[in-house]
This record gives sequence, structure tokens and C-alpha cells, in this order.
Amino acid sequence: MGVGKITASDLDALVRECDRLGGLGSQATRAFLSDLDLQIETVVDQALDPFGEEYFQQQVDLYREIAGRDLDQSKGEQCPVDVETNVLACNPYNNSDIRFIAKHARTIQTCLALADLPPGASVLDMGCGWGLSSEVMAFAGARVTAVDINPSFVELVGRRATRLGLPIEAIVSEFDTYVDSRQYDLLFFYECLHHSLKPWETIARLAPLVKPHGKIVWAGEPVNDYWWRNWGLRLDCDSIYCMRKFGWWESGWTADFLTRCFARSGFEQTVFPDIGLDNGHVGFAVRSEYAEQIRPDLTVAKASASAAQLLRREIDDLHSHIAGMTSSLSWKASSPIRAMGQLARRLYGR
Repeated sequence: MGVGKITASDLDALVRECDRLGGLGSQATRAFLSDLDLQIETVVDQALDPFGEEYFQQQVDLYREIAGRDLDQSKGEQCPVDVETNVLACNPYNNSDIRFIAKHARTIQTCLALADLPPGASVLDMGCGWGLSSEVMAFAGARVTAVDINPSFVELVGRRATRLGLPIEAIVSEFDTYVDSRQYDLLFFYECLHHSLKPWETIARLAPLVKPHGKIVWAGEPVNDYWWRNWGLRLDCDSIYCMRKFGWWESGWTADFLTRCFARSGFEQTVFPDIGLDNGHVGFAVRSEYAEQIRPDLTVAKASASAAQLLRREIDDLHSHIAGMTSSLSWKASSPIRAMGQLARRLYGR
């Protein structure tokens, strides 16, 4: 039995129970949250201009309801970091889960190949977080400026860069207050643009920092149309938990809306499905006047997409195969153990 229907007044208790069960990654927590149905009181009028202040304020009101606090990113976007331990670790997360690290490194490398940068290219890595994206790009030969709102992250990134001899400059700043006199070959957003309150304004502010023939690439972002026609706070259980516990701003958008965000700053965006993190999207944008001259490396994109799509088809076929077998089983077996034995024999031919 999961949590079921709740209101925002129940969210503190929900966070405590999730933590008691082992956090978001535990199977017990996933089972507990499987039927979460948050009843929202805030009214959001999706007929309003999604770029307008009235619609934005309605989303801020929704944030207050879910997070249980006023919006203050200088406080809400922080995260505790064990800098001393992680500086010496094999990766910035101090994580030995090889599959986890590999999928993130693969996504970042795919974005680099898609961008087709020159040797020694300059990269502005906004919202760098723990710094894995900065390290991967610097390892590949790029000169990276890593920017994050969290001073602990920036300290970690800077000290690891020194220890590893990587060309990374780490700077503390918010998206919408960052100032730089330089221009870059690549502006990169990895798992971070959805923390921008108004991504269209963030893009507009940072666009002048991209060289005339430079590129903007993003990955690991929540592109979806589950809850909102254009954009809004995500209402999945993980996002609700993070907003309530940490105060993070967890928004998401449709691919079309984000394309319009880039267009407002004079950039033409191409979105590639299936090649990003967890078979998600990767976005590639260049100034509209150069869109015909500058194309993403389709060889990389198509190869990655083909592999991901093939894997997805195989998984879907397997799920269909299992569903067909389970529906044909006689679940009137004398016991659940006997029923599972029937399924195992059909799956493995035993």
C-alpha cells in the first residue's frame, strides 16, 4: 500500500517516511511512492502566455505550496558536499557505481562529439554541480569555465582540477547574475537548465557569451508534456520530494517550448531524442543566421540514437513477451510459489 492521495500539508511527513525507508533510491521508497497523488490547490491557468509574468507567478505560488517556503534560490539551491573526501576520490561524486558514472560520462561525451569542437575549445559549463561534466570535457582537451551557485561545489571542482591538472576555472555565480567578458565555443547545460526560473531569460543573458559560430548544447533535462502545455513545475514523486526537502526549483518543458526559448534569442535548436541521459533528449542550438552552415555531427547522433532505439525496442519486446506469458498463466495455482515456477519455466525453458 502506497501513500495515495495527499495534500501539501502531508509533504513533511512524506519526506520523513521516504528518508526512513532509505531515501529515493530504495525499493521500499519506490513502492511507497508508486501511487502518490498530490492534490494541488494552486490554480495555474495554462491559457496564459507561458512567457508572461502572470503565468510565472502562478508557478511560483505552486512552488510555495509544494516546497512549503518562499522562493530563494541562493538558499534553496544548495547541497551539502564532503569536499575533503571527494577531492581525493576517483570521481567527483565519490561513487563506485560503475554503471551510474558510465552513463553520465557517455552522455557528456556524446554531447561533445555532437558539438564537433576544435582542439582546445573553450567551454562555459553552467550549473556544473559536482563537476563531472567539467572534468570529462577538460579531459577531452577543452578549456572549461565551470559555474555553479553552490560555493561547496565550486571549491570541489577547483581543487579537483588542481589535483588532476585539468584546465578548469571554477566560479561561484547564479545563472542570471553571471558576468564574463569572454566568448566561448560551447555553452553547455547538463542537468541544470531546469533549475533556471525563466530559461528564456537565462538563454538571452548568456547568448552573447557564445562565439558567432559557437554552439549551445544541453542534456539531462526534463523534456515532457505530462503536466503542462508549455512549462511548469514537475509533479513526479522525485521532484515533489526534492522541492519539499531541499527547496529546489524543479521545472520542465516541452521540446517545442524550449525551441521557442532559443528562438527568442536568435538561435535555432535541433532536439535529438533517445541519445541523452537514460535515453533522453539532447538539444543543439546555433545562431539562426549560421544554421545552414553549422550542423550537428549527425554521424554521432544517428549512431547513438540507433543504439538507444534498438535497446529500447528490445526492452519493449521483452516486456510484451513477458506480459503475454503472464496473462496466459493460470494464476489459480495452489500457491504464489507454484505460479512463479510456471513463469520461470516459460522464461528460461525449464
